[in-house]
Amino acid sequence: MKIFKIIYIALGLILSMETLANPTFSNDLLIKAKNGDSSAQLELADVYIHGYGVDEDEAEAERWAVKSAENGSVNAMYWLGDGYATYADLLGDMDPTDAEEHYKKAFVWFSKGTDLDHTDSMVGLAKLYRNGEGITKDIDKTLGLLSKAASLGSKEAMRELEFMYQYGVGVEQNQDKAKFWEDKAQM
Repeated sequence: MKIFKIIYIALGLILSMETLANPTFSNDLLIKAKNGDSSAQLELADVYIHGYGVDEDEAEAERWAVKSAENGSVNAMYWLGDGYATYADLLGDMDPTDAEEHYKKAFVWFSKGTDLDHTDSMVGLAKLYRNGEGITKDIDKTLGLLSKAASLGSKEAMRELEFMYQYGVGVEQNQDKAKFWEDKAQM
């Protein structure tokens, strides 16, 4: 689990920076989290992963993030999916079995977020399908997810589509389609 914490620190927890304003441990936060407040639960996960006012505790961070996700927080679903996928990416060839298990966990949480039309989750799930990580490679599903996320305004999905067409990643190389998605992403 140490690497799980390192991943979030290294990536700067982009999601938490956008949604959480300088979290720190407090009894009030803990009470809210224990009472089922999904936002407080995710904030508490962030507090534990970084050790803001408490000892760093990856297992506790994961436990609170799972509670938040199970209580319907799409941001927590993405937080977990992204964390598991990034951890699996870092494991790479060092421990393929563990990496595969983490990709499968990422798939579960990205899928749940996708079901709620969360565009970042759609992009995360699309990448798993594109690369065949934890699931069977499926370019049609990749394109469908990225297209849906792009139609909902996701610039990241548009850039992913641009990349796939520009370099022929899983699709026939098509500079016109790549340019279309590049232009759309810049709007």
